[in-house]
Amino acid sequence: MNSSLNKLRKKYIITASLIVFAVVLLMIITLNFLMRFSYKNEGKIIESVIEQAAVSHLNQPVNEHFDLSEAEKTENGDYIIPRSVRDISKITVYGNISYDGSVDWYSAGGGLLFEAEIDGSLQWIHKKYQFNDDTTSISIDFNNYDNIRMGDDTISIDKSQIVSDYFLFSVIWWKSSSNGGDDENIKITVDSIDISYKNEATIPSSNGSLVAHSSFADIFENNIPEVLNNTGSFYLIADSSNSLLSINDGNLMNPLENSEAREYAKTILNSDKKNGKITKDKIAYSYSVHQKDGMKIIIFINDSFTHTANGNLLKISILVGGIIFFILFVFIVIVSGYVIKPVADSIERQKQFISDASHELKTPITVISTTIDIIGNKNGKDRWTECIKEQAVKMQRLVKELLDLSKLLEVNTARSGFKISDISNTVNNSLLYFESLLFESGKTLELDIEENIRLNCDENKISQLVGILMDNALKYSDEKSVIRFSLKKNGECAVISCSNPCSDFSASDTSKLFERFFRSENDRIHEQEGFGLGLSIAQAIAELHGGKISADYENNIITFTVILNI
Repeated sequence: MNSSLNKLRKKYIITASLIVFAVVLLMIITLNFLMRFSYKNEGKIIESVIEQAAVSHLNQPVNEHFDLSEAEKTENGDYIIPRSVRDISKITVYGNISYDGSVDWYSAGGGLLFEAEIDGSLQWIHKKYQFNDDTTSISIDFNNYDNIRMGDDTISIDKSQIVSDYFLFSVIWWKSSSNGGDDENIKITVDSIDISYKNEATIPSSNGSLVAHSSFADIFENNIPEVLNNTGSFYLIADSSNSLLSINDGNLMNPLENSEAREYAKTILNSDKKNGKITKDKIAYSYSVHQKDGMKIIIFINDSFTHTANGNLLKISILVGGIIFFILFVFIVIVSGYVIKPVADSIERQKQFISDASHELKTPITVISTTIDIIGNKNGKDRWTECIKEQAVKMQRLVKELLDLSKLLEVNTARSGFKISDISNTVNNSLLYFESLLFESGKTLELDIEENIRLNCDENKISQLVGILMDNALKYSDEKSVIRFSLKKNGECAVISCSNPCSDFSASDTSKLFERFFRSENDRIHEQEGFGLGLSIAQAIAELHGGKISADYENNIITFTVILNI
């Protein structure tokens, strides 16, 4: 009975634990799903903000930065800048002037040349600039055209007279120092230029190799949205022919190199994929391609934080879920003892009732049986006394089986007769009793008994177990059938198997065979003797020896298997 209670408790623990596990797992999945959805939604917001900023920059560029190292040059060494000064409000030149030696002062300068229509003909005109010995940047104003020079003359022109869509940047025309003019020791190095556009200007198409650079600070004027500060991002702009026009470094720590940006644009735009991933500096970026006014905007968002956050959240939620599950599991184990206590008490009372009732019934049944014998001897036997005698014997057998089952459930008492025994001999001896019964019933017994299998057991109970299996096989096997009985050693277990053909059995009854007082419909139809306690007793004997018994019905053959730990 303790085994049954333990099974019941295990079922409760397993069922409750599975429910808790399912709830915890559902919580983990739901939490991670919601967080992933939240991060994904945040990513869409970031993408939308950057797209709006990029479109705004397309329609009204504020500032462009050009590295002159990639600019094309004329035969004279002037840089070709593919931008019209009509749309420019200011050009800032970044560089430095140096002198190889010692001098009191030095300066040098050059000019920005562009074509205009003067007096009916095209003329090269320019604005000049000058680097002094402490200059690192120079601003050249194009908001007006009053101080334009044509040769040595200063002229004023109108915006409509400017016809060229590019201008030439000449690094150095003249040099001067305290040592005199045209001092060869003076050098000017120009690295880059910034171009600020007029309000009505739009970003021009690519006419050369130069790529404009900008950042979020240029677009948002230091009012960068908080959502962009939390996530690394940048974008590229290309024209309809996939030529790279502009790089916005966003909030990258290190500006993007032109060659790297061109490679990204080429790879992405030639693949025709609107979404995907790239890796920059070992950091994963998700990209998306948008089209606006014939331009292609490629937005890059660093989603490594999202992946890291999702991974950390999953780890933390699994850890917390595991701790919660462990705490609840311990609670379930503790509570399970209290839950099955009423069942245990009920079973104990039932067991005590069976034991008490069986003992109480023994005396009156014995008296009835003895009295009937006396009456039969005194007045002679008739069918009434024979009927009473037969029922008294059946009652005695039922009481005996109930008492046997009750004693088997008292594990500590039932194991008092245990000792190391050769169960191979025990099984063989138990089967000898059935030889005559098998002969009378016209059935055959096939044996496969392995010798010298020793087991710590109660020989009488093992013999009783064998008797129950054989009695069951004789009663329910088909006529003139073969009963197969075996005993084998399998690892650390002794396996007893008894099988017989039984065509009238219903496979649905297999799970009920070991229930007390269970009798199938075939038993009732064929009026087989018995009370349905035999297999319950066999199960109790198997569990008493730390083993188990099972039944299997296949191809009209029923097989009982008993596994006992050696």
